[in-house]
Amino acid sequence: QTQRRNRTVTRIYQLNMAKMTLRRPAAALLCLIIVGLLVQDVASFAPPASPAVVLSSRTNNHHHSKVANPSTSTSTTLHATIPSWTYYSLAHVIGGTTGTPIVISGTKKGGWFDRIPKPKINPPNFVFGPVWTLLYSLMGVSVSRIVKASSPQSSFVLKLWYGHYALNLIWAPIFFGLKRFRLGFMISSLLVLTLGGILPLYHAIDPIAAYLQIPYVLWLSFATVLNYQFCVLNPANGIGVNEAMRQADLIKKEEEIGGGEYTDDMLQSDLKELQRAAAEYAGL
Repeated sequence: QTQRRNRTVTRIYQLNMAKMTLRRPAAALLCLIIVGLLVQDVASFAPPASPAVVLSSRTNNHHHSKVANPSTSTSTTLHATIPSWTYYSLAHVIGGTTGTPIVISGTKKGGWFDRIPKPKINPPNFVFGPVWTLLYSLMGVSVSRIVKASSPQSSFVLKLWYGHYALNLIWAPIFFGLKRFRLGFMISSLLVLTLGGILPLYHAIDPIAAYLQIPYVLWLSFATVLNYQFCVLNPANGIGVNEAMRQADLIKKEEEIGGGEYTDDMLQSDLKELQRAAAEYAGL
């Protein structure tokens, strides 16, 4: 019963976290769409034509001015259309949420992420959702400007960008799913290098498209430093097992024994048993 209750509480917590994670990107994207509509409406606004002023002369050589009333009324219509960049932003945000279930599973309360040493500069978990939603939205706006520019270099630059974006998406499964911090650091470093090569090409086509990526450059640089500090605080042993992997295995063992505490001594005993079994299987 205790194990069943613990699992139920864990599932409820995961569902609540999933709802909160989905609400934040949706709210941020809705705000961006509203701002875009307002900007476009203001840009397309045309004030009504001023009444024409007609000068007429009388036979007594006195000049009088009078205002001619227009024969037809003038009306102003505001056309609210969805900006083209909205679709690109939406696609980038949706793509960015593909790793959300893995992140939620890794950062759940009482999970392995809570048990490992963390850098002092590590932000609270709730910061990452809104920040990445904004960054993915800006990525979409930037890409839409490159597409709209129709430069001879646009096709090549967009291929580079989509490769970079795909590399960005696999970071979360590597870091939070496989708990491979060093591999995650290598991917993050490669993201910084490739972005440094893409932005000058963006600037040559559309400077604003490059400037929109500045927040991403700053956050990616910070995330790379943060990833490195995780590697330092959670080094892997001789067989490639770091503290995150060890804590995840401890939690799994605790669940198997019905919620009881699985100590380090129990883990070492199991590891020795596995090594002994492996040696016998290999005929050593």
